[in-house]
Order: sequence, then C-alpha cells, then structure tokens
Amino acid sequence: MGRDKATVIFKGRPLIAYVYDLIKHLFPNIMVLSSQHSTFEGVDAPIVKDFVPIKGSIIGITSALLAATTDYVFVVGCDMPFIRTDTIRYMVEHAHGEDIIVPWTKAGYEPLHALYNRSCLPHMLRAIGQNQLKISALFPTLSVRVVSESSALCGPSGPSGPSLFVNKGVSIFTNINTEEDLTLAESRID
Repeated sequence: MGRDKATVIFKGRPLIAYVYDLIKHLFPNIMVLSSQHSTFEGVDAPIVKDFVPIKGSIIGITSALLAATTDYVFVVGCDMPFIRTDTIRYMVEHAHGEDIIVPWTKAGYEPLHALYNRSCLPHMLRAIGQNQLKISALFPTLSVRVVSESSALCGPSGPSGPSLFVNKGVSIFTNINTEEDLTLAESRID
C-alpha cells in the first residue's frame, strides 16, 4: 500500500480502530502487535513489540503468544474490516486442545484469522531460529483443526445457516492491500 495500513483512515477512523471495535467485546484481553507504534487512536489495548527485529507473521504471532496470559490467542489482521464475530465465536467454541484452529478457503489457509495455542511456542521458536518464517510450514508438526466453510456450516444436525465466511457478500478474510481495496471496502460497508 506504500503506507502504514493500521493508520489508514477507514470510515472516519484508523483501520486498526475499526477492526478493534468489531472484536473488543469478544475477548477480555486484547493486545496489539506493533513495533512501529506505542499507541493507536481509538484503541484501548496494550501495544506489544515483536520479540525479535524480523519481519513476518510468525514473529507477530509468536510475540503475542509470549505475551499472552491465556492458553489461546486469536489472531486477526488489522486490515480485515469484513471479519464477523460469529465466525470468531465458532472457532473459539470449537477449540478442543488443538495447537491451531485455522480457516481454509479456496485461496488457502488464513493464518491471520486463526486461533493459536501457547503449545505452538516451542515449534515457532525453533522455526524462527532456523529462519523458516512461513506459518503453514509448521502445520504438519502440530495439531491443526482446519475450519472450512462447509465444516463451519454443518453441525451434527445439518446446515446451520448462512455462511460464516462471508460478510455483506465479501469474504471475511479480505484485507486491504491497495488504495483500490480501501475504496472498494469502504463502498461495501455501511
């Protein structure tokens, strides 16, 4: 995008504040991962710095797990304005000790909209030490529950309603990477 996505103005406030407002009532403890900021306008959560100065999702997720006081951490990108609380609740409610609960779509895994157990830490730290920075590379060595749209919609008694993976006709995993994405997202959200 050429600029800090967290602070891009979306619907009159920083994008990160918009996403924060969507999830703040879901979890008693929220932290924001950023090595570039000490505060964000409209976000009442502690800022956690990356534990090492390396770029990559695995660094942020590992930093969150190191700072967490809970067994699980739900990770969501600050640039995902279409997230749905019912999808997040579904994933949290269906965690039964797995290391990771991650959505799968036609585009692949969605590791920045996933639930991570602190049990992942030794594996992540080892991978980082070996400069293996792709989260999905860890999946074969961990207990991973994959949530697909069909599994999220089908309970023991059959279909459970409308898609948990769509919000206002757009994938909840859509993120803002360009000015065009920003304009499109703003036009799709009331």
